[in-house]
Amino acid sequence: MPLVLVAACAPVPEETPVTPAAVPPNVPALPAFPELGAALPAGHTAYDNASLARLFVVLTHEMEGRARRPNLVRYEIPVSVGVEGPGGERYGAFLDRLLARLRGNSGIAIARGPGPYNLHIRFIDGERFNATLPTAFCVIAQGDVSWEVFAADPLGANAREAAKAVRIEQMTIFIPDNAWPYLARNCLLEEVPQALGMSNDLFGLGTSSFNDDGAHLWPTKLDYLMLRVLYAPGMTTGLDRRETRDRALEILNRINPAGRVAPPLPMLRQRSLEVWSHLIGRVFSRDASDREARADVDKALQVVEAYAPMSAQHCYTLVTAGRVLSRPEPERALQLLDLARRVCDTAHGVSDIRHARIVLEEACALSRLGRYGEVIAVTEAIWPVLAAHGQDRPLAALYTIQADALEATETGSPRARSARQLAAAWNAYAMGPGERAAGCRRKV
Repeated sequence: MPLVLVAACAPVPEETPVTPAAVPPNVPALPAFPELGAALPAGHTAYDNASLARLFVVLTHEMEGRARRPNLVRYEIPVSVGVEGPGGERYGAFLDRLLARLRGNSGIAIARGPGPYNLHIRFIDGERFNATLPTAFCVIAQGDVSWEVFAADPLGANAREAAKAVRIEQMTIFIPDNAWPYLARNCLLEEVPQALGMSNDLFGLGTSSFNDDGAHLWPTKLDYLMLRVLYAPGMTTGLDRRETRDRALEILNRINPAGRVAPPLPMLRQRSLEVWSHLIGRVFSRDASDREARADVDKALQVVEAYAPMSAQHCYTLVTAGRVLSRPEPERALQLLDLARRVCDTAHGVSDIRHARIVLEEACALSRLGRYGEVIAVTEAIWPVLAAHGQDRPLAALYTIQADALEATETGSPRARSARQLAAAWNAYAMGPGERAAGCRRKV
């Protein structure tokens, strides 16, 4: 999910599964579901601490594009979160669960109000947002900023303010008020942690939600470790890059014993793939036609195959190409997705959530080919994985696809009725009441 702008240490505890919480009237509740969130936080932190310290510098001192922060920034007082604007109250219970997880896993003093707030989540007019930022779903701005001020120069003055910041006193997250609920929640999951001082997203960072491919929706163990380092007592606002790296390594050697003797974190230089990043961004532009998206993803695939074969970026490009071709050329899409599974398993490991998400894309192509028996088999195999990783939109899509396949092969059966009920519940939660089904798609 594009981020346009940004601006005592115990082992990470195991998290409890996501459970339904109270929500305001007329807002669909999180469906009760076995093992929901059981794999959270995902991943591990058994990487060499020196490589993790270098990653920490990249996440805190570098920003999307070429901008760099000269000094480390973080909140030096407890973070008080305020939600403002129409529709924001729908996400209060979800936000509270996220903040509780952040507190429990990173030790950061963060909670919703009372005011005065120093982290503002502002839901603003969706049409105005989309007209200003057609390729973004939400953004962060440095300071307590109104939408009017931000929108006047979103890629200029606000970017400079974020780059030259010497401390964090106020931050603002903007979310369009017409965003589908799953997108609004995804924005909260990614942008709240980043507003705390993690200013960069890295496509090559596989086991992280600080990754523009959006595979890990919830913060991972690696993300929480980075936040724990940022808010450890030995870390302070104002450190330069070298001081930040040295201090981070000291802290990591203390709190991440698994990283004292471990392989380095695999990373890929981002700037060698700037053309690729531009092309992928255009594929997901709201204004891109099917023909334009296909042309751009073909070019992106050529670039990544030449400069970064078998990488995380190669994985993501193949999945994107499979999705773009799923409707017009489902057979070709299946070939690309089969290759994507092999590349992604190499880049991220067979237990990574991307494996199940690719199988879900394959189910879409199989459905379009009328291969309903295969659709039923593959969706039955992956729903536990999607549920364990708290993937609401993919679960809505899975049960919609599965229900269609079951109704085509065994109309009126108990299995078909059960799948349709689950599809309705998850679609209401992911897309909102009365919205269209979250089945197969070309774009996010």
